[in-house]
Amino acid sequence: PPPAPPAARRDDFRPGDTVSFTDQHLQQRIGTIIRINQKTASIQCDPTEGHWRVGFGLLTKIVDI
Repeated sequence: PPPAPPAARRDDFRPGDTVSFTDQHLQQRIGTIIRINQKTASIQCDPTEGHWRVGFGLLTKIVDI
């Protein structure tokens, strides 16, 4: 079997990047990084619900085409 892709690291992300992650209710969330912390990123998904702090290993960068 092919090796698993390496986990995302802090250096892979910048504020303003669009990312996705799965929340604790197994819902797919899409948002924008508003701040890079030491071990997590602060993600703004919806302006009315505040932000999420998500570990870098759980984030997937979304590339606009």
